[in-house]
Amino acid sequence: MTARENTNAGLPSIAIYPPSKRRDYLMLVAAVAASDEELHPDELELLNRWMKEFELPSRYKRAVLAAAYDEPPNIDKIQRRLSKTDLVYSLMLDMMGMAMADGVLMDDERILLRDVADTLEIDPIDFNILIEFVHSAHHASFLSNPEPLYEHNIESAFELLKHRRVRLFAHTLLCVVSPEFDRVLKERWFASQTD
Repeated sequence: MTARENTNAGLPSIAIYPPSKRRDYLMLVAAVAASDEELHPDELELLNRWMKEFELPSRYKRAVLAAAYDEPPNIDKIQRRLSKTDLVYSLMLDMMGMAMADGVLMDDERILLRDVADTLEIDPIDFNILIEFVHSAHHASFLSNPEPLYEHNIESAFELLKHRRVRLFAHTLLCVVSPEFDRVLKERWFASQTD
């Protein structure tokens, strides 16, 4: 079974997009991993996993890895190309997920995320909802009964994503640190779309 045929909680594979868009997408995700000047092993592992799931040709994999170790060339140009697609919110979630892959959202990562969100024309309120969602999902994954604030932030993000008609993909991690909680969140997301 190829990634294109694989679904996670009914979510499609991003491999339906042209390879150049998938490369650009992962180059921006890799830029977040590189933004704190240290590529953590968990970030590299996640990036390698996504390159496989994105079904990237070898030449594009080299470009993505280069972006993870150095700032990608023409990052502004890449952002502008992707800002014209329906991948904007999914990209931002994945960038936030990559930033949390090592368990900590560093100031350099937050600044880069904010700058990319501005270029992608993501509303600042939407950005804050997404960043609170990522934090809440991370913390809630460690609790047997998530706090009401975490639940509120998760539900707020789901409402935003539904309102914006965001397309999530099978590779997208709603909770990077816990595969089980990620699965639960994806099932909740999928159920919220049918309400």
